[in-house]
Amino acid sequence: MTFGAPASRAGSGPAPRRARRGIAARVAEGAVIAAAYAALTVYLAPVSYGPYQLRFSEILKPLVIWEPHLIPAFVIGNFLGNLTSPFVGPWELVWMPFANLVGGWAAWRLGRVNAYLGATAYAVVIAAAVTVMLSVILHASMRVLFPPLLISEVSLIVLGVPVMQPVHAALRRVIKAPERPA
Repeated sequence: MTFGAPASRAGSGPAPRRARRGIAARVAEGAVIAAAYAALTVYLAPVSYGPYQLRFSEILKPLVIWEPHLIPAFVIGNFLGNLTSPFVGPWELVWMPFANLVGGWAAWRLGRVNAYLGATAYAVVIAAAVTVMLSVILHASMRVLFPPLLISEVSLIVLGVPVMQPVHAALRRVIKAPERPA
């Protein structure tokens, strides 16, 4: 502690600036991921929507296993991507973003044990949520809708684990996490 300096500021040095830079980097990273998810979803329509959807943007989702601060990015990205859905409405704009919140959290928690387990959990949550949504909207059987949706989600999200591992490593090199005080 230095004499004459207020107790609350003593020893604080550059740490607050470093912390702000870390927060700004995380917000920017989340914005880029949300935009990439939404852009891929919209650009690859119509296969991004419907009972046999193949949403290639799902391959990004394993990033939440290593970076839980990106969970809101997928909630926002899903909301934005669903704005152009033929089923746009409360199901797509409230239910599915909520499912992404739950799925992202489950992926992060289980992904700490095994990345593939976390990715599979995310896929099951999303496939189940899309099944419920489409069964209500289309008055279709859940037994008919669930299997192809589950195959699509598991294929893309689980495949995303080995694809996103080097992406995650590259992001960590570019956006260095702020140093933690000892």
